Amino acid sequence: MRRGNPNQSLSWRLWVAGLGGLLIGIILASSLNWTACVRAEKPTPEAVSPAVVPQSPFVAVARKVGPSVVNIRTRKVVEMRGYDFQSPFDDFFREFFGEVPKREAPKRNIEGQGSGFIIDRKGYILTNNHVVAGGGELMVKLSDDRVFKAEVVGADPRTDVAVIKLKDLKKDLPESEVAELGNSDDIEVGDYAIAIGNPFGLERTVTQGIISFKGRSGLPIAGGGPVYQDFIQTDASINYGNSGGPLVNIRGQVIGINTAINPAGQGIGFAIPIN
Repeated sequence: MRRGNPNQSLSWRLWVAGLGGLLIGIILASSLNWTACVRAEKPTPEAVSPAVVPQSPFVAVARKVGPSVVNIRTRKVVEMRGYDFQSPFDDFFREFFGEVPKREAPKRNIEGQGSGFIIDRKGYILTNNHVVAGGGELMVKLSDDRVFKAEVVGADPRTDVAVIKLKDLKKDLPESEVAELGNSDDIEVGDYAIAIGNPFGLERTVTQGIISFKGRSGLPIAGGGPVYQDFIQTDASINYGNSGGPLVNIRGQVIGINTAINPAGQGIGFAIPIN
């Protein structure tokens, strides 16, 4: 048997080992560079621009509709009925004067509040009839905190709709404070619905939900309610003080007038279709 040259065999092994090491080094270097590139391309939280963060679509709706929504406050003086106060001096007056001094029934101030929205630059505002019914003083607070007296220029109890007008308005309101009216016939169950108003005096509160039902009628509304009922039902949160405020679509167009709630449940509100 012939034996090879030990020096040649050793050189061959060294050459193979060197070549293998070189290949492994190249692979490892490539992997490290690729990892480094990936890490370098991943943005840090500080590098993310606020402009690329998605914004809720309801922000634009609130900005568009909010300036048109007003706070309506009513105040009237009523005479307390059933007043029959007996004074301990009544017998004294009857014995000496033959009659008891006439006493007037006490009166008290009744205050209420609701919502409305501007529909014309001349200061015309749409609201519910039950918000302004009964006479008395009307005060309207605009989105810029200006306060005006107002008067009822038209009302229809059958539909529970009323129009009031600002008094002593020196100049026309800006177009940005006039609500855009939509088409309530185009809405579908499941569409977005956004309510804006003054629940419990919390001015221009925005709530959102969907159209839950169309054409709701036969509701036993306290006080008799409107004779004509064709309500839009929504789960957008509506509370006392929202009455007369707008229900709008995702484009910021008014599709209804918030009118009634079911006090025994949550997420059940009703609006008069704007059409």
